[in-house]
Amino acid sequence: MKKVLLTILSFVVCSAVFAQDLPTNPEPGKCYVRCVTPDVWVNQDITVQVAPAYKKLSVVPAQYRTENEQVVTQSAGQELSVVPAKYETQTFEVVTQEASQKLEKVPGSTDTTTEEMIIQPSYQELSVVPAKYATENFEVVSSEGGQTLSVVPAKLGTENFEVVVKEAGQRLEVIPAKYENRTETVLVEAAYTKLQSIPAKYETRTETVVVKEASQRLEVVPAKWTTENVTVLVQPESSRLEIVPAKYGTETFEVVVKEASQRLEVIPAKWGNETLSYKKQEFGSTLSVVPAKFTPGYEVIEIKPATAKWGMSDTPAADCASSDPNDCRYWCYKNIPAQNITINTTELASDAQVMTKPGCDQAPNSSSDCGMGTYTRRVVLTPATTRVIDIPAVTKTVKKTVMVTPPTTRTIPIPAVNKTVKKTVLVSPATTRVIDIPAVTEQVTRRVMVTPPTTRTIEVPAVTKEVTRTVMVTPPTTRVIDIPAVTKTMKRTIVVDAATTRVTEIPAVTKTMKRTIMATPPTTRAVDIPSKSTTLRKTIITPETTRVVTIPSTSTTMKRTVMATPPTTRVIEVPQKTATLKRTVLANDARVEEKTVPAVNKTVTKEVLQKKGGLTTWKEVDCKIVEYNDLNINWNLGSASLTAAAKAEIDAKLLPVLADGVSVEIASHTDSRGSKSSNRSLSERRAQAVTNYLISKGINSSRIVSNGYGESRLANRCSDGVSCTEREHLANRRTQFRVINAN
Repeated sequence: MKKVLLTILSFVVCSAVFAQDLPTNPEPGKCYVRCVTPDVWVNQDITVQVAPAYKKLSVVPAQYRTENEQVVTQSAGQELSVVPAKYETQTFEVVTQEASQKLEKVPGSTDTTTEEMIIQPSYQELSVVPAKYATENFEVVSSEGGQTLSVVPAKLGTENFEVVVKEAGQRLEVIPAKYENRTETVLVEAAYTKLQSIPAKYETRTETVVVKEASQRLEVVPAKWTTENVTVLVQPESSRLEIVPAKYGTETFEVVVKEASQRLEVIPAKWGNETLSYKKQEFGSTLSVVPAKFTPGYEVIEIKPATAKWGMSDTPAADCASSDPNDCRYWCYKNIPAQNITINTTELASDAQVMTKPGCDQAPNSSSDCGMGTYTRRVVLTPATTRVIDIPAVTKTVKKTVMVTPPTTRTIPIPAVNKTVKKTVLVSPATTRVIDIPAVTEQVTRRVMVTPPTTRTIEVPAVTKEVTRTVMVTPPTTRVIDIPAVTKTMKRTIVVDAATTRVTEIPAVTKTMKRTIMATPPTTRAVDIPSKSTTLRKTIITPETTRVVTIPSTSTTMKRTVMATPPTTRVIEVPQKTATLKRTVLANDARVEEKTVPAVNKTVTKEVLQKKGGLTTWKEVDCKIVEYNDLNINWNLGSASLTAAAKAEIDAKLLPVLADGVSVEIASHTDSRGSKSSNRSLSERRAQAVTNYLISKGINSSRIVSNGYGESRLANRCSDGVSCTEREHLANRRTQFRVINAN
């Protein structure tokens, strides 16, 4: 159906084109052709890039120079030399007999006085005054007030205080004081405490609230009296003194005639070596060139565009009424496909580039310290010091007379004189007996503080110091002459502000209630009854005393050697030493020079349509070349390749015809052996092989039409199913040509 529609459409087109009839006034026996003016083509050169431009890189290596550098090979240090101590002689007093005392007796005196003695004391009789009651409002705490504590740390300070190294004493005119040396611990820094807050704990409790207070009523209990004997002292006990003289002895003690001192001995410094690193050689970057990479490609160039040409149909129309089928043939404008040429090209996959390795990466097994050098420097390991050698003190033994037992007094007692007197005394005073009236209570729930906020005390112990002081063993007993204490000023750390806590009050929550209270408690009214007394005579005795007479001490002058200037050391500076090291530094780093390689182009000739051809008027031609003419080409079975004999046949018969400028049709046929589709394909390949050979000989492809008819136009009876000889099949395997137009 599609073939029928295509045939009808082609016929309509061709009929419109060839509206005119056959040539006018034709002559019998002549052949005419309606000429088709060929298209005029001209050659045009086009440039195709077959290889792209790319970069070519070359590496210029790094350049180096040598520099000198000063380094310290021995550090500066110090040596010590001893400056000896200087001594001088001093004089001092040594007590050879201590000061002492003797006693003188001071007689006593007697005096008489009178004294009132109470033989019955005054007393009171009681009468009851009943209590008065009233109603008042009172606040009940439903949630007790609390406190939160924050610790304010103690502040410490330093104060000067006087330490008694010899207590104040007294000397008596009769019995001198006895002293001895004691070692005591003196507080130089008071102990104090640090506080740490412990928050309060609360709980809810139910309490009983008094809404009517308990009260009392009084009942008078009268006083009870009795009589007793009282002993009254009319002359007090006294004593008389008897002097016991002092006892003396001799003791020896050591006196320093040359103080202990010190001498210095120099311990020289110790030196050692240390290895230091420096940059001995710098390394420039290492550059490596990665050349450009290419990939093969191709480009299809159209050397002649697609066109079309006029051609007569091979078969007459199906409804042709003429007995001559050529009368009904029609012309068709057939497509001629474009002609292309494939050119191999080279495409740039990646341009040339440089790979950079910085620093020491150029060296095998390089590490972070490559390019580094070392040198040795002498340094002081232990600085020079001095060792102190103690020189002991030189002493001398001295004798002195000391008081072994100071003068004292022996007391002889005189007994007291008493007198017995009768006295009325109150056994039990008048009182009131209290009868309790119980309180009226009510249950109230409130929040109370179980554990108040407190602070945990962290004890910081006191700092003490051992001090030797002279204390009085036996104090004087009679008339006292004060001997001031000997003190020494010392520093101690004291608590300026003790650690405290800052209290933040949490107010209590209260509730107002009513209760009955005792406005005025029951009391008693007292009636005073005066006391009774009698007069007694007493003797007052002033006791005997002793007066202390001082005996001064005896001393002698001695000499001793003391250190005026202690030994010291003088510092001698040792200068540092340096050395010159050579190191290689980078002058210019490696760089890359770039050169561009230009692209490679190829010139291709392309046919360009300059003038379009068309149909012309009828023209008389030789009748021989209008019909199909055989080319004596013997194709091998199944082959579409031209042999040398076939090419010679084309050169002899076809090329001379084409030399006149006509257009021809190449028609190729096969025998019936094989399928129709394979035979048509084979015939088309054979016709195209002839066409390609003509084009290679310079014939324009627009003047050649190639058709393969397969087994559709057999020259004999050898169709499918008919047994034929090889000679008969060979007659069907033919290639023909005919002229289809002339210029």
